[in-house]
Amino acid sequence: MGSDNRNSGILNSHETLPYAELKRYQENFLGEVIRHAYASGTPLKKSMDISGLRPEDITSVNDLQKLPITHKKDLSEAQKSNPPFGGFLATPLQNLARIHQSPGPIYDPVGPEDDYWRWKTALYSVGFRPGDLVVNTFAYHLTPAGHMFEEGIIGLGGVVVPTGVGNTETQVEIMKTLGVTGFIGTPSFLMAILKKSAEMGFKPGTDIKLEVAFLAAEMLPESMRKRFLDEYGIVARQAYGTADVGCVSYECPETKGMHIHYDVIVEIVDPDSGQTMPEGTPGEVVVTCNNKTYPLVRFGTGDLSSVSYAECPCGRKTPMLTRIMGRVDQVTKVKGMFVHPSQVQKVLEVHPEISKARLVVERPGDQDLMMLEIELKGAVAEGFVTKVEQTIRDFIKLKGSVCVVEPGSLGAEPKIIEDRRKWD
Repeated sequence: MGSDNRNSGILNSHETLPYAELKRYQENFLGEVIRHAYASGTPLKKSMDISGLRPEDITSVNDLQKLPITHKKDLSEAQKSNPPFGGFLATPLQNLARIHQSPGPIYDPVGPEDDYWRWKTALYSVGFRPGDLVVNTFAYHLTPAGHMFEEGIIGLGGVVVPTGVGNTETQVEIMKTLGVTGFIGTPSFLMAILKKSAEMGFKPGTDIKLEVAFLAAEMLPESMRKRFLDEYGIVARQAYGTADVGCVSYECPETKGMHIHYDVIVEIVDPDSGQTMPEGTPGEVVVTCNNKTYPLVRFGTGDLSSVSYAECPCGRKTPMLTRIMGRVDQVTKVKGMFVHPSQVQKVLEVHPEISKARLVVERPGDQDLMMLEIELKGAVAEGFVTKVEQTIRDFIKLKGSVCVVEPGSLGAEPKIIEDRRKWD
């Protein structure tokens, strides 16, 4: 393929619309989504009726501020009281292509539309091209990630090898045997695979022909991006999305931010007041998508970022998100998976011998590490730490170590999750 081809070209003309035209396009689909969600009796209708609003009152992006923000916890609570989709589904269930389940638990419906999750444009922008042979290392069971990106690659004319997570040696053998050119997964897993390939005596560019990587679910430090290119000849770019709404934004070859998808309206709001923040000021990412199957209007992602309207040399004119700066709450991602304070709390409930705890997330090298610091109420039986580590695996689904600290070390009200990772 060659790096030039991966650094040039724009897939969709909507990406180059002048901002005024893009805004008109988005307000047209916003009106359609609002009318459809209201007519379908989704929870949005109840919210609007309480406020005395009609669909014709929501005609501009600014009008969205009249509506409440829906967060993941709201979806979870709605689905528990009104299963399976909390009333948010605006098409008969039989019309769906698939149903996934993401942590919460939350059921994620998938409509029959082509490129339902909108990743095709993003994957082209980060460097994938027709004819690429791509390993997709995101999970295919329950959560939608594996299927999301597969649909985008196939839509571009690429071929997918659904390897899923783990089995680094097998991943390397597949790459060598098939001549794989593209990778989809987390930065840390790509680095683990590349290190394994070196241990197996394989050389980048000769035995391993990877050229492009789409990296998500973890931060991509610039130092790691540079290492992928300089040591392995791999163009590594990232994008941002969620299991609830799909693709939100994506990098281009300039890597100066992430272009917001033209079918997504993004607001940056103050997490406390709900007021829209000015350009360059961090706030919560709130999205409204061009999706009438599952019309989530003003979905609060819980992620912090800021928006830029600066012109990008790549030719795309859509606004850009800066990097994701963290979470509004203490929820964090570890090895590409969300870890919730409630999961840590469940570990403590199993072990009443623990008086206080704090889950510390660090990244000393290329891998995330979790350690649960605990204060004890008194003496415990031998093997207690091992039991707690097993409980962590049971409830958080990730490996974590346990460290017993002196009483009083964690303070009066410790943060349940403390993210100490640095992304320089």
